[in-house]
Amino acid sequence: MLPPWPKVGEAELARARPALYSTQDFDALAHSADVLCHLVYEMFLSLRLPPNLSITVQTLRHLILAVRELMFDRNPYHNWAHVADVTQTVFALAHSTGLMARLEPWDRFVLLASALCHDLEHPGVTTQFLDTAGVEVCPAPRLPRRGALRVNPQRGCCK
Repeated sequence: MLPPWPKVGEAELARARPALYSTQDFDALAHSADVLCHLVYEMFLSLRLPPNLSITVQTLRHLILAVRELMFDRNPYHNWAHVADVTQTVFALAHSTGLMARLEPWDRFVLLASALCHDLEHPGVTTQFLDTAGVEVCPAPRLPRRGALRVNPQRGCCK
C-alpha cells in the first residue's frame, strides 16, 4: 500500500521550481523527499501529455510514490534524492538542448519515466560484488545488450 500523496507548502515549492530547468542550480539534497515528489510530478505535468496516453493524475502520482517506496533509504547514493536528481538532470538537458521539443508525447513520457526508474531497488553494490557474493542472476533476454537482472531476496527471482 502506497502512502498518501504528500502535502507540501506552496512557498517551499516556489523556492525549488526556478532550478528545475537548470542542470547547474538544482540540488536534490536541499529538498525534502516530499518536495521532490512534487517537483518530479511537475516535471511530468509540464510535458503536456496527451489524453490518449491514458495517464491520469492519480496514475502519475502512484508511479512517483511507488518509485520512492522502492528506493532503499539505507543506500547512501542510489536513493530517492538520486532518482529525483537524475530525473531533473534528464529533464533540464532535454529542454536546454531542444530535444524535448522534438520528441513525440509518448517519447517525452518514456524519457522521463526511464530517468525516474533507472535505479529501482539498486542494492548499492557493484555487479562484481554481487557475482563474488554468489547472488543468483536472472537473464534479461529483452535487453539490447548483454545484461542480467538481480534477484531481490524479499521478492524472489525476476520474471
